[in-house]
Amino acid sequence: MADKVLPSSDEIHIADYGCGTGSNAILSVKPAVKSFVDRYPGRSIFVHHVDQAENDWNTLFDCAAGQDGYANLSSSIRPVASVGSFFSMAAPASSIDVGTSFGASHWLSTQPVISSKGTLWFADLQGEARLELKRQAQRDWESFLTLRLRELRSGCRLMVSTLGTIADAGEVNGICSSGRHTYRAMYNVAETMVNDGLISEHALRDFIMPIWFMSREEALEPFQRNKELADGFLIERAEVAPAQQNPEDIFADQINAPQEYEKSYTGFVRSFTVSTFRQSLLRGETDQATEANLNEFYDRFKTFIRNGAGKYAFEIWLLTIELKKR
Repeated sequence: MADKVLPSSDEIHIADYGCGTGSNAILSVKPAVKSFVDRYPGRSIFVHHVDQAENDWNTLFDCAAGQDGYANLSSSIRPVASVGSFFSMAAPASSIDVGTSFGASHWLSTQPVISSKGTLWFADLQGEARLELKRQAQRDWESFLTLRLRELRSGCRLMVSTLGTIADAGEVNGICSSGRHTYRAMYNVAETMVNDGLISEHALRDFIMPIWFMSREEALEPFQRNKELADGFLIERAEVAPAQQNPEDIFADQINAPQEYEKSYTGFVRSFTVSTFRQSLLRGETDQATEANLNEFYDRFKTFIRNGAGKYAFEIWLLTIELKKR
């Protein structure tokens, strides 16, 4: 994608939206950086990492400067923190040559306030609750795209790769979503904590994870109703496909080492749920109570995965969108 972009000045700007701690983002951005370094040696390259203020920025910049990072490709490279939500402007208008977002755009802009009895994620929601959450997800996705359209230079490109959903008549709502077994396991664990009086019944009933994994059709909906997006972007690629590595269980390589499997799986789940759980589902009356609830949940989740013996494998379908600004 970067190879197709011709810079218009002595500065090249790459933006990664939802960078996290950098363990994945740095490796994803590095080929784009190398493309520009190889073709335009000596030019200043700015990599704008976009994420919330509470992100672990120290780890991110350590990754950027580390052995597998991109900062050592040239002395003209400068990593930059763009602090804030990607549901707001993250860079000046018409400044970005290449935009990327990996495993981030499925997060919603705010925590939904929806009664979700029987589940804690979007794919198993029913009726009006599901429609309400979908409306929020579509507003957020359209906002994300509109902001990126303003930030990109003409002729430049955006790639979004995140968790997706495919059709499956045998599943709830006729969709099969990435991580379906994982989120159902999480709900079962939360139920045990309700039964033991550690969290309230209404806390679980009124909690939903602030995510929506889109199908290809859902990802393309904004271009059909929003003239600014339809006129501003050329859609070069839009697909949902199994992950290239271990699509049926991302921890398949550890399945024969049960302790490693459950440890890796639990650590993975903790990494993307802990901030949300701390603020909502598992929040206690004190900070100490909250931390106790969090530790109890992840301990129970680890046991749940151990006893499941691979039954709760984390499957991945990836939604990938490549866009060119006209």
